[in-house]
Amino acid sequence: MKIYDSVKKEEVEIEGTKGLINIMKDGRQVDLYLKEKKTDEDGYLTWDVEHWSSVDGKRFIRCYSLEGRVLNESTGHNIYDLENDFKPEEAEKIELS
Repeated sequence: MKIYDSVKKEEVEIEGTKGLINIMKDGRQVDLYLKEKKTDEDGYLTWDVEHWSSVDGKRFIRCYSLEGRVLNESTGHNIYDLENDFKPEEAEKIELS
């Protein structure tokens, strides 16, 4: 898949979801701009961008934005959680930062 690297200011070719996870392990952040807003099951949090990064290669953090504003909330995930929670296929646009 082709995604935009906002640091290098160029499009790069990435090998699917596993390639994105490896990029996070190497210290980069992956931003998923969703096709539509999401809300958690409690109705507490609504977001339209997910900012994913790795803490240490095994643990990951997801931060949220809504309409251009970064929200205070974040969630922690282990490598096995990514199979259920990290869904780049739902993104309208993906960027590296």
